[in-house]
Amino acid sequence: MLGQSAVQFCQEIPKTLAAKQNIMADEKSDSVSEKQAPVIDENSRDTAIAMTEFDTSTNNGSRRDLIRDSDDGDPNQTMFFTLEDKPRRIDFVLVYEIDKFDPAKDRQRKTFEQNLTDVGVILEHDTSADGKLGCVKIHSPWEALMKGAKLLGLRKRLNVKMDSKRVIDSCFRFFSPDQSIVPDEGHFFTAPFDPSKLNLFANNDPDEFFTNAERNLITKLFLDSTECPVEEKEGGVYINKGIDSLINHEVYSAAFPLHEGNIKPMSNDPNFFKGKDKDRLRLYHSWAKPCNAFRLQPLEYVRKYFGEKIGLYFAWLGFYTTFLIPATMFGFGVFLYGLITLPTDQTSKDACNVKGAGNFTLCPLCDNLCDFEKLSDSCLYARLTHVFDNYGTVAFAVFMAGWALAFLEFWKRSQAALQFMWSTNNYEAYEKLRPGYEKNVKKYIVNPVTGKKEPTVPAHEQLLRLFTSMSMIFFLICVVCIAIFAVLVYRLAVAAALFAVDQNGAKLITTVTASVLNLIIITVLGFIYNWLALIATKLEKHKTFSDHEESYTFKIIVFQFINYYGSIIYIAFFKGSFIDPPGKKNMYVFGKYRQDECDPTGCFIELTIQLAIIMVGKQALNGFIEFILPAIKNCFRRVNENTIGRQRWEDDYDLEDNSTFLFFDEYLEMVIQFGFVTLFVVAFPLAPLFALINNVIEIRLDAYKALKMFRRPPAARAQDIGAWYPILRGFAYLAVITNGFIIAWTSDFIPKLVYIWNSSNSVGGRRLTGYLDWSLSSVNTSLLSRTNDAKADIYDKRTHRVKYPECRFRGHVTLGENSEYEPTREYWQILFARMAFVIVFEHLCFLLMSLISIFVPDIPGRIKQMWRYERQLEQSIAYEDSFAHVRERRASMGEQVAEVNEVTEITSH
Repeated sequence: MLGQSAVQFCQEIPKTLAAKQNIMADEKSDSVSEKQAPVIDENSRDTAIAMTEFDTSTNNGSRRDLIRDSDDGDPNQTMFFTLEDKPRRIDFVLVYEIDKFDPAKDRQRKTFEQNLTDVGVILEHDTSADGKLGCVKIHSPWEALMKGAKLLGLRKRLNVKMDSKRVIDSCFRFFSPDQSIVPDEGHFFTAPFDPSKLNLFANNDPDEFFTNAERNLITKLFLDSTECPVEEKEGGVYINKGIDSLINHEVYSAAFPLHEGNIKPMSNDPNFFKGKDKDRLRLYHSWAKPCNAFRLQPLEYVRKYFGEKIGLYFAWLGFYTTFLIPATMFGFGVFLYGLITLPTDQTSKDACNVKGAGNFTLCPLCDNLCDFEKLSDSCLYARLTHVFDNYGTVAFAVFMAGWALAFLEFWKRSQAALQFMWSTNNYEAYEKLRPGYEKNVKKYIVNPVTGKKEPTVPAHEQLLRLFTSMSMIFFLICVVCIAIFAVLVYRLAVAAALFAVDQNGAKLITTVTASVLNLIIITVLGFIYNWLALIATKLEKHKTFSDHEESYTFKIIVFQFINYYGSIIYIAFFKGSFIDPPGKKNMYVFGKYRQDECDPTGCFIELTIQLAIIMVGKQALNGFIEFILPAIKNCFRRVNENTIGRQRWEDDYDLEDNSTFLFFDEYLEMVIQFGFVTLFVVAFPLAPLFALINNVIEIRLDAYKALKMFRRPPAARAQDIGAWYPILRGFAYLAVITNGFIIAWTSDFIPKLVYIWNSSNSVGGRRLTGYLDWSLSSVNTSLLSRTNDAKADIYDKRTHRVKYPECRFRGHVTLGENSEYEPTREYWQILFARMAFVIVFEHLCFLLMSLISIFVPDIPGRIKQMWRYERQLEQSIAYEDSFAHVRERRASMGEQVAEVNEVTEITSH
């Protein structure tokens, strides 16, 4: 509800607007002196820069006296610098290499800094302890921040608090962050920032009005908007805009905001977390530490420190992790059901019965080295298959189809709430030219709006570059397909070798080692492809960074889809599907190479093992790559460096830079995981459980990396998760098709139903008795001699008699009158049932997904109501502001009338 406080606020708007705004006197004097401070002519530039430059070798003592000490007592780790004995916050730093001095780049730096001071920011120069690096510290004063906030259209809190608590929030109170570290500040209605209405906003203290993320966001706006002439080696000069372009031209080495001081161990001091500039410390102890693994994330503090874009990533990851809980419970229930019913499963009992169906002689799975084997040799496969492939699997598949879309629909609701709370619902990103585009493009056209020259790529050149890039991508996709084929060859070769030595465990060893080999190949190809995809994307010369990122995302998703899922798709839908009965030449590829075949109990357990090893192995490798490698890199950077007297910016400069594609790898990792959890989840019901365990660790690991291992990225605003949402939605719809076909073609669910339908003894627990005999066809072993180089040991060397008159194989065929195999009636029944199941399953799932989309609104009702109230507040402010001059005029007229009446009264007396 709007509440009495909002009503009182609206009533007080006319008084507030009529009153003069009280801005601190010292800030006013500071802003005046700051406007007069810069000396911006060509002759005196060096003098102006020298005024703000410190020599760390000679003035270290005086510098320590002037700088405000940080919370840990080390002045070198401070977030402030001093000019005219006034401590000012460092909002951004620019770093360049002194030992690689270039006169042209030095002129460009001075010109850029000259133009930057015209905006109103204050600069201070410094050098590293070893004298190899130079640093420009940037402070944005109050006046500059107000101008930048208005240009960005920032919305700030009004002096009215909203009642945003829900009944369900009390259920999660136990899991909420530690309120003694990150107290809940509540939620306020917001309005577009206007310096002329400062008193309408909450907490208009200049030191605390803008959050840390907003300060470096505004400063980054100044850095991106400042122009600088760039001198080409050919002698040409063109006007360039933005710090990113200067970094691309190696004028500067880096530009980043500073982390807030050092992270210290927990203290019993009650004031340990109190005070300014302690958000990093608060986040580490309430968010990044492993002991917070089962607590909710302090998203408001994450947004204040890193900005909305990173805040949205952690909000999405936390929501996804929470939503995995019901999927984990259902999947684990299916797994337990398989374990509990295993002793009573008739199929596995028959396969393991050496006196019954287990004594069936199976045809060799390969030529030359493979011998006949008994069905009982597949006892382990049969048992494992039932654990994962049982009647609960179908219900789980339907549930996961609804779960995937429900997750996306409810995330839209949660995202809408965050958009309202963080005031990003109407945000539109400002698109600027990509620095790499400006550097590499030599042709220019005149912008009809600005009248300035802008680089451009001709259409024919763009098409040629796009064709070249796509050719590279197609070639690499072919390489992935070749890798999958190589793993297939490995399977056949290892299986043949193991069967020649010992058949016990040969199938399992082959499946596991092939899966591990496939994981290694996937990881190596992933590294190579990421590098080549970036080169191909740069080759296309996209004009804006969003186009560049979308093209790169498309390439990575297509490749990683084939890279990670290619072998799984082969086992699920192709392996054993085109195998002819033994004795036919169609069993061989190119008339020579025998096709890969499934175990007599099916390919389902092979699919399960492949999926489990790739998914779990990928998560373990990613954890190592994401955490260990950056730590090693950071250590190597500091091995030969003197840590005595180092400043905050030097420590941060040595950290890993992750600002190019902000959290791109983390998003990609989770999207690939989402594919494992949805596309093939019926083959591995424990996939949500392993995903949940990984994500609980991933959240804290990513938080730790962001706070301690990576430079603090410039704050960025965003209203959604961008291109990742349609990718996730595409996976959700594709999952219905893949799971339907896995149940119909890979699982034994449909053949068992057909057998039960046709069987006369389908009563009680013995309804699947004889199913294995029904599912296996037989062939006369004398026909095997007609195959290509088939040298299985058919004859007994001592008696010279046929050891096995016939052998069994998986399929429903019979030998016809022309000594040719023909499909049986059961074959056509199973085929019809499979097609019917796919159609019914997909329509049922899509109907369920449609109902979820219809009955789950994109925006929660309470958020819609809050939006209406906020618009009412904005309209009240705008209305009162529009008629303020009328009231002033009426008030002055009233005073004049009162004076006339007073004079008249005196005269009459």
